[in-house]
Amino acid sequence: MKLAFLCNNMKSTNGVERVLSQRLSLLAESGMYKVYLITYNQYGAPFSFPISDKVHYVDLATRYIERCSYHGLFQYFDRYVSRKIFIRLFRHCVERINPDVVTCVDMHLADLEAVLSLKNNVVKVVECHCGLSAYFEDLEKIENRYRRNRERSLKQKLIRIIGKFDRIVVLTKDERVKWHLGDKVVFIPNMLVSYPEDLPEHTITHNQIISVGRYAYQKGYDLLMEAWKIVEGKHPDWSLHIYGSHDGDMGDYGRLLHIIDDSRMQNVYLHPATNEVYSKYVESDFYVMSSRFESFGLVLIEAMSCGLPIVSFDCNYGPRSIVTDGETGILVPPYDVKKLALSICFMIEHNDERMKMGRNARVAILKYKPERIISFWQHFYQSL
Repeated sequence: MKLAFLCNNMKSTNGVERVLSQRLSLLAESGMYKVYLITYNQYGAPFSFPISDKVHYVDLATRYIERCSYHGLFQYFDRYVSRKIFIRLFRHCVERINPDVVTCVDMHLADLEAVLSLKNNVVKVVECHCGLSAYFEDLEKIENRYRRNRERSLKQKLIRIIGKFDRIVVLTKDERVKWHLGDKVVFIPNMLVSYPEDLPEHTITHNQIISVGRYAYQKGYDLLMEAWKIVEGKHPDWSLHIYGSHDGDMGDYGRLLHIIDDSRMQNVYLHPATNEVYSKYVESDFYVMSSRFESFGLVLIEAMSCGLPIVSFDCNYGPRSIVTDGETGILVPPYDVKKLALSICFMIEHNDERMKMGRNARVAILKYKPERIISFWQHFYQSL
């Protein structure tokens, strides 16, 4: 069976690229599939994560989605032309490959429409990595009413287009139900990229808390800063370390620096994203997630694999499907900053309970190991 995957690029260090690199490699290495990865904005840049040589790779090298270099009315003409070129090149590429299944990994309208425009009998699949809640909850950060309504219309169009695919893959059971599209929607969770088999049991307290993710509205780091004011006042010997990318012009990095400076917090550190995130987990005592919404929460199972318990907002959709409250971590009502601070303090102050939750966490996420999740994908492709 031939499988083709369309993705903007594979040069970022985000969770989607990390998981996709591993999954495509495993599918290709199995010998059951001929796997093709199609990007259109890689431009010779190295992959952020290793991909098997058995994955056939094509970069269309179009300028679409990249920031337009023109201003004024001509920028709209340029985007229109580059979009047409992208779709034409993609169609020609698919015609040459002649795959059985084409999967759209990104949620750009042009990507979705390009896949749906294919005329042959290929099965069209879309992977929803950002969660249904993200399509509308993300609009709350837009203050201008006109822009917010315009973006809402675009999101509604996006949902309608996604509904036209033959199969929609989501990451949690809760989200599958929310789509109301029956068997068209399939639930397959993310796989754990790595499980440290020989990890020594946590016996030393590092006095460090970790969080990982883009410096973006979705991740709720502004809420975490509010909570940290309370925590730092009670436990000034503990530190919070955040690792993430700046998320382009939409990022909250600068705003977070101002919050830290204005609040005179001493023990908060904003680090760039890293490919060595597992080494950062093992240097930490527990993980905090302050997200407003998620589709899954790959970082949760990564941290748990390193024996870290979790403190997380119980946001849609991921945390409650991964974390068992009181056993592998603490789930906090969304946006409840005071409860988040109290839960962080509980973890700090109850060393034995924290370590017990960490041991439970390492066992609980065994179900996300690659050999188990890849079997779900194999069954999925057999069902098409």
